[in-house]
Parts: sequence; C-alpha cells; structure tokens
Amino acid sequence: MNANSLEVGVTYFRIAYADVDETMPSVEPMVYVGMDIFGSPKDGVSRYYFQDTSSIIRFGLGRMTEEPRVADASDADHRLDDDVERIFFGHQEHEIGQVVVDLCALGEEIQIAIQRAQSLGVPRLQQAQGKWR
Repeated sequence: MNANSLEVGVTYFRIAYADVDETMPSVEPMVYVGMDIFGSPKDGVSRYYFQDTSSIIRFGLGRMTEEPRVADASDADHRLDDDVERIFFGHQEHEIGQVVVDLCALGEEIQIAIQRAQSLGVPRLQQAQGKWR
C-alpha cells in the first residue's frame, strides 16, 4: 500500500504501539478525505488527511465546521468532545503503508505484533514512573 492507492471515503487504520518492542498495538479507524485539504503546507511537505469515524457517522465525510481540529501522530488526545467537531489526522507520504494501513494489511500487522510478543515471552507494559496502584 502507498499514498497513490488511497481512495477518498475508504476506511484505513492507524497503528500505534504502547511499547517500544511494538508488541501492544492499538488500532484506530479513520477515513481518507484527501491530500492537502487545508491548502498548501508551509513546509512544502504534502499531508494526506483522514477524518475520525465518529464524526463521519454524525456529520458525513468532509462536512466543514467553523474551525476543524487537525491532529497529528503526536496528538495524544484526539477524541470527540461534547462539542460538535470533526477531527482530521494529517500523515506524510512515508507513513502511508507503515503507520496507516488498509484492512488487508491490518491483519498482517497484528500477526507480526503477536509474533514479536510471543518471541519476547509476551512482555508486560513496564512502569515508566511513579508507583503502580
């Protein structure tokens, strides 16, 4: 899968991991909206935008609100609030097929994570700081 294979309106999945060994995947569905939908990027690097599935169900694909919220991979809190909003996720071309995958690749990514976990003895998430309660 690459950026050229993206289709507007199709659901894709963003994969993130809770651990550095990439044995604990989280999967977030999102729908492709288009490239550079907010205009030409100032840094010259095109972005491929995806919309959260909750707002698509509520408002439809690409319905503009006064101030759409644009999230990126570093945005830890991208859930819908009680306010009416749509959330867009911008990804660069090199992330398509790696961080963002289609349904066919999703199963393979999960299977690879399972194999990594098994090879490491199914590790547990380690405490970063503080005490477990």
